[in-house]
Amino acid sequence: MTMNTDYVADEIRCGHTGLSEQQVADYLQAQPHFFERNRRLLEQLRLPHHQQGSLSLVEAKMAQQRQRIYDLEDEITELMSVAGENERIFRVYMDLLPTLFECKTVQSLEQQIRHTLQTQLRVPAVRIVLAQANDERELLERLYRERMAGQSVYLGRLSKVEKAALFKGALVGSCALVQLGTRGELGLLAFGSTDSGHYRSGMDTLLIRQLANVLALLLPKLTLVSRVSNG
Repeated sequence: MTMNTDYVADEIRCGHTGLSEQQVADYLQAQPHFFERNRRLLEQLRLPHHQQGSLSLVEAKMAQQRQRIYDLEDEITELMSVAGENERIFRVYMDLLPTLFECKTVQSLEQQIRHTLQTQLRVPAVRIVLAQANDERELLERLYRERMAGQSVYLGRLSKVEKAALFKGALVGSCALVQLGTRGELGLLAFGSTDSGHYRSGMDTLLIRQLANVLALLLPKLTLVSRVSNG
């Protein structure tokens, strides 16, 4: 004979057993060997299933374990994919950094970064915004105040006005903004992606911070050379 669990649940809800659902749940939780002592009951109990009609408790537990295994396999596959992509990005950055020390101007520095990221990482927009540039000062102050809010890195979206001012018409859905210098006193490094979800809060920013640190070392010398040349 198969016990109708819906009937039992109805009896509990109606109070015919004198027990509440919580009391039954508490009892079973406190008696982990209950079904070992009542194996016949374990075999008789059936749980509704949207595909197979009903399952025994044992079958339901096995189905849960199989689903958990599938979920873990998906998580492992995703983690391996992310790890592989991170390794590729790391290698691109490691190859890029030595070339930056050969640049003679801020413009060539920006061009080198843009070329590498466009060709190898499919990042279409790259900007170095110098704090000393009078025509960019208002934009920097606005981004520092409204987007970065005391943080050295911002990941996410910008308004149409901000994107137009920062990326000069390039198609950008999301961006990464990194202050150059301890408090952004040297300027800003900006990456833009066409994918609106590419740069998002919670992403690992180690590599772009390292790149920003290298630029913070190079920019004072390059800007000094530029002022001397212009003078």
